[in-house]
Amino acid sequence: MKKLSLANTPTRIEEIQLMDADLPAHLYIKRDDMTGVGFTGNKIRKLEYLFQKALEEGVTDVITRGAVQSNHARATAMAAARLGINCHLVLQGHRDSKSEANLFLDQLAGAHVHIIGKEDDDPDEFMEKVKREIEEKGGNVMIIPMGGSNGLGSLGYLDCFNEILDQEKEMGITFDTVVCVAGSAGMLAGLVYGNALAGGEKDIVGISVLDTKENITEKTLPPIIDEMNELTGHHVANYSVTILDDYVGLGYAKSRPEEMEFIWDFVSQTGIILDPVYTGKAMYGLFSELMNNHWSEKENILFIHSGGAFGWTREQMEMLLRK
Repeated sequence: MKKLSLANTPTRIEEIQLMDADLPAHLYIKRDDMTGVGFTGNKIRKLEYLFQKALEEGVTDVITRGAVQSNHARATAMAAARLGINCHLVLQGHRDSKSEANLFLDQLAGAHVHIIGKEDDDPDEFMEKVKREIEEKGGNVMIIPMGGSNGLGSLGYLDCFNEILDQEKEMGITFDTVVCVAGSAGMLAGLVYGNALAGGEKDIVGISVLDTKENITEKTLPPIIDEMNELTGHHVANYSVTILDDYVGLGYAKSRPEEMEFIWDFVSQTGIILDPVYTGKAMYGLFSELMNNHWSEKENILFIHSGGAFGWTREQMEMLLRK
């Protein structure tokens, strides 16, 4: 499948060690937070495929959805601006949300932002409404799913998995475990798919920040895997994945004091920025599993850093500083 070249890849892999934690395994981070400035994070790998399709089909406008502080929405807005395509964002949250962090960057990139209430509107129906309005004016519209998480977008993380295999050879190391955030699960699907094609030797772990492991394994992943099969011509039917849903905490984008304390310690000792919505919770979960001796059999763990530095709101920053 063809794709655009928007991300700075391959992203490097670094080993880390916190000064106050004697980890029972070697921990490495794949720096997908460094895929670019405006594009930073995992979403751009998916968007390389999705925007390639948009250009091939003469799309004038893209529509996607997410939360008000969606990293995916910001990356979509930036990519659309670079490619000269109109971007429409349907964001769920408070209608009086402050223009800050990712939302500010959405607006700076020229996106048409529609903020809808979490209780009042169905985002998919709203996107269809926007689509009809644009088409009535002669536009050619593509709807990109939340997180860019469909079969086409997830090919970006099949590429990432193969990139990891190449880096293992260069580094002379084998990662027995690959860990990532599980949100809309497109990144997870691509890693799971790549692992299955390579023989399934790695433990692919998704740490959920919003959904149950049952929903992810039974409802979210299967249709993405099926779409990837159609696109690649492979037939991946049996695949292995571990979902941890113990670290959702208070809920999506809601932080507990212990999570903020962990983020503070991690960033101050590594210089690697975590965000409170995705990577902070996932890394907190990873360390909890390690330090509670749940992963005693693991030797070399690779965490995919999916970005999120732009996601810090004033409220979250103040919460961190009050820790």
